[in-house]
Formats: sequence, structure tokens, C-alpha cells
Amino acid sequence: MLYGTGTPTSDVDLKHIVLPDLDTLLVGKTISIISEKTNIEKNVRNSVEDVDKDFIPVQIFAKHFLDGQTYALEIAFAVEYNAAHQELHDPRFLGFCRELRNQFLTSNMSALIGYSVNQASLYSFKGERLNAVREAKKLIEIFNGSNAERPLDNLDAFNSTAEAVALAFPKYFEVTTYAIDVAGTQRPCVRLLEKVLPYTNTFATMLKTVDALLNKYGSRAEAAAIDNTDWKATMHALRVVNEGISLLKDRHLTFPFDAQYVDLLLSIKRGELPYPHVIGLINEKLDELKTLEGNSSLPKKSPELVNHLNVWLSEWMRLWYGIK
Repeated sequence: MLYGTGTPTSDVDLKHIVLPDLDTLLVGKTISIISEKTNIEKNVRNSVEDVDKDFIPVQIFAKHFLDGQTYALEIAFAVEYNAAHQELHDPRFLGFCRELRNQFLTSNMSALIGYSVNQASLYSFKGERLNAVREAKKLIEIFNGSNAERPLDNLDAFNSTAEAVALAFPKYFEVTTYAIDVAGTQRPCVRLLEKVLPYTNTFATMLKTVDALLNKYGSRAEAAAIDNTDWKATMHALRVVNEGISLLKDRHLTFPFDAQYVDLLLSIKRGELPYPHVIGLINEKLDELKTLEGNSSLPKKSPELVNHLNVWLSEWMRLWYGIK
């Protein structure tokens, strides 16, 4: 209902943002997302009677928004609309989401891109993306089997070579850092497409990851993919990458989608369009999203922004729990 793409056979997915019991926090119990599903059979798709419910602590929701997770981005904007009969049990949550959007929307589209690629099973893995993976493999092979077992063992030499690959393929290969804990502590890595390759990994492990990418998305798998396409997942892949483009261009998401776009999504969901055309469209949109991500004036996720979120979030927690 939220997107406008519901059909008579659609199941129901409900997201509840909840405030955990204060006693749970005071005694140090871990808060987590609790899921309830009416369909518990493995490998059986939901029917129209099935309902999936997620109960998401507001603290986790806010951190997932900063991480760029798709559901959190959507909910933070969906509170402004009522297409899916959204309910605000505490009107202050609207202000919470508005502040979240204004202060913590970043240019990090890794989660959306990863979701889109996995949903669509993008086997048409060609051009610059494929070349970036091949060059990454060459990079790792240079050091694999040398006296250095990991990038950390020969940091300067590895970084120097990796920077050359990043310069050649700036959209798809990056020498960067990643967070290793909830506090945002950063450690060095390279990011290949949306895969993080930590410098603590051995070169042999990194090589396995790169080979898995080549095997998964190699042209030999393309024919099989056409015959076994999950059209619903492919529709959502296009939806998600377009949401990323909207966020970087307009810093906004509107629900439901306009009628013409809904018609396109439903035609994909019904399998009415040629597979190469749909996958080509998604790949084109992914390229656009990567370009926008690199040129965006939105902030990147950083330790400073994580700290800012924690301070801001603690103030809201005090308000909601009635603590002065």
C-alpha cells in the first residue's frame, strides 16, 4: 500500500517503531528487532492471508537511518503521508523523524545498492563494474602469496597499489574505512562495489570474496537467471535504486508513487517486460546513483556524525522516558 503497487494477492508487511521498556535498558538487556510471521514454512512464499510484523526499537531505527537502511529511510519519510494508513501513536514521533531527516541523511547509498543488486540477481555484470572487480583481483593476487599475509602487514605498498585502482574505478573501488562497532570506531578497508574487504582479512580470504563476485555475476549465469527470475524482487530492486536517486537529488521520498511509475513497476512484477531490458534499466540507474553519490553535498557517515546522533538520540530518549 505504501508504494501503490499492492495487488489482490499481496501479503501485508507491518513495521512498528517502539519504545523499549525502560527496565529492560536499566538491567542491561539487549534490545533487538522482534519479528512475527504467520507463514513459518521454509521456502514458501507468503499468500494474501499472511502478515509479517517487525517491532523495531526506536534507537535501532535511528541508527539504521544513519546507516542508510532502506526500511528506515522509507519510514522516516512515510510519516508525512497516509497511503498505507500510517498510525502515529505518539505525535512527537513526527518531529523525531523530521529532525532525523534534516540532520542525519547521508550520501551513503551502500545499503540500498546492495539490496538492489541482491534482489535483482544482476547477472548482466558488464562494463566498468566487471573491470573494477577484475582489477581488484589482480591487486590482491599481487600480494597473495607474498611475505605479507594481510594488507596490514604491508600497509604502505598495498595502499599505494590500491589507490591506483581507486583512481581508475572511483565509482566501484575505494580505499576507505568501516565501522567495527556501534560507537563508530573505524578500521581501514577497501570497498569493492558494496563489499567491504577489511585490512584484517588475509589476501586469500579477500581473493575468495572477489572470485565469488565474479562467479555470481559472470556472464555464464545470465541464461539461467532469465529462466528463474523473481520478478517481484526485481521490481523492488528498481524501486529501491530509484529511491536512492530521489534522496540524493531531492532529499525526499514521496508516497505513494505516481501512477505512471506504478504501472512500470507492476508490469515488471507481472513479468511483462523482457528480462534484458529490465536488468539494463536497473544497471543504468545504479550507474546514475553511484555518480550522484560521489558528487553529493550530503555528509558522509563519520565518527563525528555517529557521536552527534548518539547525543541527539539520548536527548529524545530522556524526553520519551520522562527523565530530566
